[in-house]
Amino acid sequence: MAEPGWYADPTAPQGRRYWDGRRWVDDPPRQGRGMTTWLVVALLVVATVVGAMILFPRGANPFAATPEDPRSARPTGTQWNELETSETPTPEPVESGFGEPIECPSTLQDPRSEIVDGRLHGGGLSIETPDGRDWVESAAWIDWLHDSNGMIRDIAPGWMSNVNVGYIKVSDGFSPVMSVAAEQFLTCMASSGMFFGFERREILINQDYVVSDRIGWRLTSNIYVNNQRHNGIEGDVVDIIIVPTDDDDRFAVYVSCVTIGHEENQREVDRSLASLRFDG
Repeated sequence: MAEPGWYADPTAPQGRRYWDGRRWVDDPPRQGRGMTTWLVVALLVVATVVGAMILFPRGANPFAATPEDPRSARPTGTQWNELETSETPTPEPVESGFGEPIECPSTLQDPRSEIVDGRLHGGGLSIETPDGRDWVESAAWIDWLHDSNGMIRDIAPGWMSNVNVGYIKVSDGFSPVMSVAAEQFLTCMASSGMFFGFERREILINQDYVVSDRIGWRLTSNIYVNNQRHNGIEGDVVDIIIVPTDDDDRFAVYVSCVTIGHEENQREVDRSLASLRFDG
């Protein structure tokens, strides 16, 4: 999963955008040089108007229509990152509609990383903390997850693994059908800066899953990205488990992101998942 930082974005005005770990942040207003540039532009406009008044005879209209220039100052058609080495833009091999930005709910809550009796508690679920010295008590932002409690592990510069427990709400827009809610949850992740550079996904598990005698749903997928190849990273195994609660408006949720092919990372998270239970 992507860490906070600047990332290339051909749709942004400057060709890049900042992901703060929770949401995209627009480039802050520039100072100094930008003010000077606007002053120079303003002076040139004034000079042009004055010159027109001198050069054109009285009664003439310097702003009259002129033949259309077939060249366009504003590019049209599909845009792409001109810094990339490819000669022409090519479509990414993605599932239809999957990974495209969508509107996802926001809890407006800060996540936490709190360990009680060696476990992470959130949303009615709890798990043992992942073992391994690289795991730290630090929050992983999942904006639509209420009561989010988790830990993270750095994998490479700009990439991390995480485990989280919490809950989602049907009244926030998630489906009351657990399998559909799991798909919505994953779509929100793939379309956010968590997986900027999304390329494709592969479904590994999509079936019933029992937690403390409660029949829930498990959706496990490989999420591939194209911007971490310099780190030897293909993407993450994203595991989402939805568990019914006694409140019809709430589903308890377990979610983890494990780097594809990282066996140590996978073993650490698997041992933690084996301890998952519903505490109510």
